[in-house]
Amino acid sequence: MSRQRSQRLEVVLAVAERKRREAERFLAEARQRVSQGEQGIVQLENYLGEYQQQFTATGRQGVDIGALQARQAFMQKISDTMQQQEQALLQAREQVQQVQAYWQQTYAREKGIERLVEKARMDETRVKERKLQQELDERSQHVRPSYI
Repeated sequence: MSRQRSQRLEVVLAVAERKRREAERFLAEARQRVSQGEQGIVQLENYLGEYQQQFTATGRQGVDIGALQARQAFMQKISDTMQQQEQALLQAREQVQQVQAYWQQTYAREKGIERLVEKARMDETRVKERKLQQELDERSQHVRPSYI
């Protein structure tokens, strides 16, 4: 005898659950990258601020032109790095949105399959109950009279 529809759908449901869990993992990783990117930018901003304060304090004491140019070039590199980090952060945020949309699709699919499995189980239960009732009806028609 072949497997019941609900049992076959449970296999599909297991695949859908696995895909949803995988999507959740992707989403968590994408959110972690955004968080790390935000922290990196804050650290670079703090470092640049501290370096600018040191630069200003050192500049008041007098610095030769070579050292001045080297410090300005270094601050420019920090600023460039911050811009690159901000661009990477934008991309990471876009990726979070895409992965979140994917997760929502997998979640909706899983819930839809869960409803199908439940409906199939209910249908199977109704069929069993109908068969049982039919058997009982047939048996009650074939009951021997007590005088036989």
